[in-house]
Amino acid sequence: MSSISMSPLVSVSDSTGSASLGSPERQPIQGGGRLISMVMNTGSGHHAYGHEQLARQLTDYFSEQGFEVDLYLLTEANQLSEVVRQARAKHEREGGVIVAAGGDGTLNTVAQELKHSHIRMGIIPLGTFNYVARALGIPLEPFAAAEVIVKGTAQPVHLGTVNDYIYLNNASIGLYPKIIEQRELYNARFGRFRVVAMVSGFVVLMREQQKLKLKMTIDGEQTPIETPLVFFGNNQLQLQDLKLKLAQCVEQGKLAAVAITALSRWQMIKLIHRLQVGLFEQAPEVTSFCAEQIKIESRVKHMKVAIDGEIVRIPTPLIFKVAHNALQVMVPHASTSV
Repeated sequence: MSSISMSPLVSVSDSTGSASLGSPERQPIQGGGRLISMVMNTGSGHHAYGHEQLARQLTDYFSEQGFEVDLYLLTEANQLSEVVRQARAKHEREGGVIVAAGGDGTLNTVAQELKHSHIRMGIIPLGTFNYVARALGIPLEPFAAAEVIVKGTAQPVHLGTVNDYIYLNNASIGLYPKIIEQRELYNARFGRFRVVAMVSGFVVLMREQQKLKLKMTIDGEQTPIETPLVFFGNNQLQLQDLKLKLAQCVEQGKLAAVAITALSRWQMIKLIHRLQVGLFEQAPEVTSFCAEQIKIESRVKHMKVAIDGEIVRIPTPLIFKVAHNALQVMVPHASTSV
């Protein structure tokens, strides 16, 4: 938080004293509590310097709409989970919405704490790519997104899971965690821009890659595999942007994954071209999976896993599944599923 304690930086009551991803069943906020807790990561995206002022403007907007507002401003991502747990305790008594204002990494942390609860999650997208908001039809303009929180409906969405973690967009092992690490180095030097993310990724892809020797169990059927990358997707829009037919798998509420064999630099360039023209899954170096559960076993005790743009170390084996309708998210009335 800005001068941080575990209590809200700002708490505002309204002047009148008023207190697939997903299935089509939705509920309006008007039926719930009138409490909004907004958690903002002031380090998200490339306009982070203006986030604190935006937070106070959004607080004023929610208050004018008749809500009691608790505002938490954070500068360190490791504070987020504890703050959301604190807010959740209050919302379990009073209802309402916990709003995640930030990038998809911030959204993931809030969703992790709210999964399998009745508490509704609102989204103010402030990141670089904002795939979760885009997939749910939530406007990228902050005040339009705030209006969705006030006037929209709650939609249950599916979450990808790996062991005790959830992912909204994707999770991967091998190359992608290295891409994230390189991206963060570039971000620190050049700022958080889309072109920086793409260039840093290309740099990693052009290096010689180490193969992972794994045993995968796909819906009970075991297969050994040597691969530099296994990628799991949970966001239908992101997979469509990548021109992957696996988007249909996510639409069905199943686990979508791809693995590639070891590649030379030239083969990697050709594979990138195939991805751009929509022929990635037809490449002989690519294997696609659509399953209910995938278990990955390795000789190492822990593996680096990139989850929605953040890297975590997870004990093996890794067990990937889909948690159906596990999170309630405020969306526009005509939103499509993720």
